[in-house]
Amino acid sequence: MLYPQINECREMMCLDGFWNFYAERKDGVMYDNPPDRFDSLRTIAVPASWNDQYEDLYDFFGKGWYEKNEYVPISWSGKNVYIRLGSVSGTAKVWVNGSFAAEHTGTALPIEADITNYVKFGEKNRIVVLADNTLDPWGLPPATLMDNEGRMGFSKSYPAVTYDFFPYGGIQRSVYLYACAETRIEDITVVTSPEKGIAEVSFDIELNRSIKAELWVETDDRKILCTVDGKSAKCVFQTENPRLWNVGEPNLYNARFSIVKDGKTVDCYELTYGIRKVEIQENAIFINGKKVFLKGVGKHEDFYIIGKGFSHALTVKDFALMKKLHANSFRTSHYPYDEKILDYADREGFLVIGETPFVGLNHRNFTNDVLNKALTVLEEMISRDKNHPSVIMWSLANEPCPDCTEADGFFKTLAQAARKLDGTRPITYVAHMEAEDNEPIKYFDIICVNKYYGWYLYPGQIDGSLKEFSDCLDSFYDKYKKGVILTEFGADAIAGMHTSPAQMFSEEYQAEMIEKQYRLFASKTYAAGAHVWAFADFKTAQSISRIIFNRKGIFTREREPKMSAHMLEKLWNDNN
Repeated sequence: MLYPQINECREMMCLDGFWNFYAERKDGVMYDNPPDRFDSLRTIAVPASWNDQYEDLYDFFGKGWYEKNEYVPISWSGKNVYIRLGSVSGTAKVWVNGSFAAEHTGTALPIEADITNYVKFGEKNRIVVLADNTLDPWGLPPATLMDNEGRMGFSKSYPAVTYDFFPYGGIQRSVYLYACAETRIEDITVVTSPEKGIAEVSFDIELNRSIKAELWVETDDRKILCTVDGKSAKCVFQTENPRLWNVGEPNLYNARFSIVKDGKTVDCYELTYGIRKVEIQENAIFINGKKVFLKGVGKHEDFYIIGKGFSHALTVKDFALMKKLHANSFRTSHYPYDEKILDYADREGFLVIGETPFVGLNHRNFTNDVLNKALTVLEEMISRDKNHPSVIMWSLANEPCPDCTEADGFFKTLAQAARKLDGTRPITYVAHMEAEDNEPIKYFDIICVNKYYGWYLYPGQIDGSLKEFSDCLDSFYDKYKKGVILTEFGADAIAGMHTSPAQMFSEEYQAEMIEKQYRLFASKTYAAGAHVWAFADFKTAQSISRIIFNRKGIFTREREPKMSAHMLEKLWNDNN
């Protein structure tokens, strides 16, 4: 799936900004389709979650209707017009001038539709988007909203999600209209294979319809003529002494693809790519034949007012802070992030574990229906992100409960599908139960595990839990003989809370725990990387175990450092 762009063949307009909004409630007017006029409307910003823009939307987990009237230029007449929404929470439906155009289920991935037949050129067009954020126990991720949540006791939350982040709703990434020729480049897959000073580069180009034409491929150092006779073409060439992409060495190449018919350029597209090879050898990660130990953080798309909405400024700030820490990697916990974040990782030389939104799966979720949904989401994620050199691994789930027969077949099928879709990257899933309860690990290339000794286990006992922490991690390696990435470990710390000696929720306790556990884990021969949980404090469902936020961030939600951030900056600098 290609990101929209402007060039001499393609035109585009961004629909970000102010939209009309209607929140559908049980005691108000409810709609199956957009009416000519909604009962009442107010203004809302896109891209951004709706929850923090108005107080009465804070705990609104239902159907939100968005409306915008947008002029489509007469110059677009004769071209095909598409709408693309980067991410809409839950299930999304799109109408253009009253005609139904698209439906998509699953958050954090794009919705795209051909709306040519519905558009009025040279006029304003009414675009309506339904974002249905109703919490669904069979959704990905699963969640629910129960009438008796207020009476459910110590271990429950409101809303009753099975994951530890807030279920924001709305249009949370950019919206575009774009126009191109009837015959267009629909997809490009880049595969690079560097070996001993020579790199083979392969481009697989897919079109939306059959054509017999020339395909010109221009890179930084060459121009190649291929032919298209049908809906696809392949271009393969070798580059001597390539500038390889790696951690801190974000060498990127440019490629331009042009479809030329009878001397006229029908369509063109430009993308950047990096030449690099990822392998798992001897329990470790190798990039271009060099061993790399992952040092980094788990993150969330989460910030004041915008919720999960994308922000260029916040992205720049977060990467600057990670670079200051001497981190080299992060995981897109627990869903695919905005493509612009991956673009920035490509540019900055960060390694990324790309993760599906399959978080909190339990025994009742391992059904054929959920599996079919998961296979669709997996294909969409890999199709979207496959050309990013920064993405070095796919994580197919976070903290499932796989200790049942159904889970084995579920993850075997997912693993097989991932390898078929992309044979160039390792695959994993993130475990949290004990080694003997994670049999599906056998289908994956490397172990990722979340462990909270000294916090959820042996609370208040940093030193007293180190042996159990060590033994637990050893048990994963002993059983599966694969490298281990410690993808989550840490403790909540309330900024400004200090104790001596270190006690739970103090900055001292968090810093001491992270340092001692990191040093112990990094000394193990099977250790392949460690990601502290978490980069910054983030919003969660309400419960008595959370003071508004999960406060395991080494930075506050405002990106102010806690003691742990200063400690890691020194620790990771000394270990470079």
